Amino acid sequence: MMAAGMGGGLATAFQTLGPAVSDTEFGRVWMGRIVLGLVLLGLMIRPRPPRDRPLLVVSGLYLASIALTGHSALPGGAPGVFHRLADAVHLIAAGWWIGGLLALVLACQRLGPAAAAVLHRFSGVGYGAVAAIVLTGLFKSLILVATLQGADSTAYGFTLLFKLALFAGMGLLALSNRFWITPGLNHGGDPAVWLKRLQWQVSAEFALGLGVMAVVGALGAMSPPISS
Repeated sequence: MMAAGMGGGLATAFQTLGPAVSDTEFGRVWMGRIVLGLVLLGLMIRPRPPRDRPLLVVSGLYLASIALTGHSALPGGAPGVFHRLADAVHLIAAGWWIGGLLALVLACQRLGPAAAAVLHRFSGVGYGAVAAIVLTGLFKSLILVATLQGADSTAYGFTLLFKLALFAGMGLLALSNRFWITPGLNHGGDPAVWLKRLQWQVSAEFALGLGVMAVVGALGAMSPPISS
C-alpha cells in the first residue's frame, strides 16, 4: 500500500516496490523491520519460558526501530541522531506503559485481590516510563514544533495538543490508581468493589493509550512545522 501511494496507484505498486526497497533508506529500514518481525513471530509461536528475555529484547528492538523512519531523521546531522535516540526511548517507554496496562487488565481478571501487588509494582515502573515519555516528548516537540505559534496555528500542532490531552488523561487515571485504588484495595473494605474499580480505570487508561497511538499514526502522516 505504501508503494502504491508512492507510485500513484495500485497498478504501479510492484514497479515502485523494488526501487523503494533498494534505493531508499525508508525501504531498507522497513526490510530490516520485516526481518525483525519474522524473528519476533518465531519467538512468539515457540514454547516459551515464564520470563522470555529474547522475546523482550527483540520486541524492544522492533518497537525502537520505528525511530529510524518518519520525522525522527529531522533536522539531520547530529541533532537528527539525538532526535532518533530520543524517539527510540520515547517509543520503548510508551510501549512499556501501554503494554503493561493490558497486562494489568488481565491480572485484574485472573488474580482477584492479589492484583493489588501487581498494581503496586506496575506503578513503580510506570513512574519511570512516564518520566521518560515526558522528557523525550519535550525534546521532540522542541525540534519538530520549535515555537508556540507552531503548536497553536498548524494542523500538526493541534493534533499534538490533542495527543497531550489524551496523555494527561492517562496520567490522571494512573495517579488515581496509585493514590486511591491501591490504598482502597489494601485497607478499604470489600476488595471485590475496589478490584472492579481498578479494572474499569485501567481499561479506560488503556483505551486512552490506544487513542494516543492512533494520534501518533496521524502525526506521522503530517508535515511538522520544522519542515516548512
